[in-house]
Amino acid sequence: MSKYTITIKNLIDNHFDFGLQDYPIWNETYRNTLNQKILNHYYENEIGFETANLFKFYLNNKLNEIMPYYNNLYNAQEKALSNILGNIDLYEEANRLNNNEVNTTSNSKSDSKNLFQDTPQGKINFAKLENQQWATNYTNNVNDINDSSNSSGTNNENYTRHVWGNDGKKYNIDVLKDIRNNIYNIDLMIINDLQELFMQIF
Repeated sequence: MSKYTITIKNLIDNHFDFGLQDYPIWNETYRNTLNQKILNHYYENEIGFETANLFKFYLNNKLNEIMPYYNNLYNAQEKALSNILGNIDLYEEANRLNNNEVNTTSNSKSDSKNLFQDTPQGKINFAKLENQQWATNYTNNVNDINDSSNSSGTNNENYTRHVWGNDGKKYNIDVLKDIRNNIYNIDLMIINDLQELFMQIF
């Protein structure tokens, strides 16, 4: 039962709109969870203002002031927990340029001789076909071919390497101990920062 103002319970029962939708938060999907924790924690507490609307204004204003700090804590803690099984997280980027040049050379030579004789009385000297006296037709074909080619290419390689895990210098149980010793109950820290908005009755 309220003695001085009104409790959070009474406001909830009367479907009061607390706002709580515009303050910055590290993960939007967590907003409803945090809002519910705040209202549950102060469920039977009386607000420290004359009217519910005045309380709503200062509640939302306070969250806008403190949440940038706590969002940094949330992000840092989330990163630490995501790396719970490893103690190294390394990104490496590199670029490699390859130049390839290929030279090929080929030489070929051919020499062909043809002799035709349609006079049977003629005598053929097989030693020197080009000196035949009785040849009807004589051809000598000489081909000397030199062929060379040059080809080159450039290959540009980019790659990224991500190394994550445990390098053996620290066992997973030690990593867990470090996180346990440094982990914060950030939700409760936020809730405690809102205490000044409620009646301080002891």
